[in-house]
Amino acid sequence: MIFIGFFLLIALIVISLNLHNHANLDKIEDYLKKSNCLNYTYSKGSYKALCENNLIEISNSFTVDVEKNSKITKYEDIKDIKIKDLKIVINDEYVLEFKHNEDINTFYKNLEEKLNK
Repeated sequence: MIFIGFFLLIALIVISLNLHNHANLDKIEDYLKKSNCLNYTYSKGSYKALCENNLIEISNSFTVDVEKNSKITKYEDIKDIKIKDLKIVINDEYVLEFKHNEDINTFYKNLEEKLNK
């Protein structure tokens, strides 16, 4: 009986954390849509978005404060981009990490298009 109660408690905690995380992701996606970020991807615990005038990375955390958890880089400030392993290195100082080759290649290609406009 104690085992069943313990199992139910663990299941309840896992479900509630999953719901909380989903709510955080919805907040971030809403912010990106309001900021006219049509091209974005989620990888390695953060959203990377190509917006109208800038590149935004928003980290997912237990409590989401979009202003605190985001790094914004204007396209005009980007002088150099390169791919190293599964990372995009911007100006030799800022790194965007990705999990899959497909994601990094698509994002890199779209970023190059934005920079060449």
